[in-house]
Amino acid sequence: MLIYRRIILLIAIVITRVTSACAQVEDVASRFYFPGSLGVDFPWKNGHTHLNSGLSINTAVEYRPTYSNNVFFRIDYDALNNNYTSYVPTIPTNIVQGKLSTSFLVAGAGYRRVFGKWGLYGIVQPGLGIHSFDMAITTPNGVLLRTMTNTRVALKADIGLEYYIAHHFAAVFDPAFYKIFSHSGFNNSHSRFGALNIGLTTTIF
Repeated sequence: MLIYRRIILLIAIVITRVTSACAQVEDVASRFYFPGSLGVDFPWKNGHTHLNSGLSINTAVEYRPTYSNNVFFRIDYDALNNNYTSYVPTIPTNIVQGKLSTSFLVAGAGYRRVFGKWGLYGIVQPGLGIHSFDMAITTPNGVLLRTMTNTRVALKADIGLEYYIAHHFAAVFDPAFYKIFSHSGFNNSHSRFGALNIGLTTTIF
């Protein structure tokens, strides 16, 4: 009977050590997350230009001082791509049907709560909104397309839902709202966007 007890004790010790070795170590590297997602963006309608819904791509770096139930910090670079048709000649391009690319470089703070395997967060991020579009320029050799840009102050706000597949690995549903604070150029028509994205977030280590 004593031999059996020792064998059971030895097995318990081995299992405990293996479990501890396999567990992810909490250090500085495990506080940095790298969210990425794809989805669809939809501009607010207006009477000047028709803009189709398009592809939304989000990439970010996030720092969590603690795993959950705390403030976190994030830097985002998001890209929205839409085709447009202009109804009026007041947009800053002479191409009436073309592609409008809008990039957002934003940084801010949010708050996250985790309930078992589910996480819920909200975040507000000020930064820059950058419209990119083509302009047709007539030259002696023909027509030249030149890429033009408008950069303005912008804001991103979103509330995200996470499902943790593992301790540092989660699937994310990330609806967002974007606002460019300007009424000049393309911003007169397209200063507000919504987006619905699905992606993943994880740490490197």
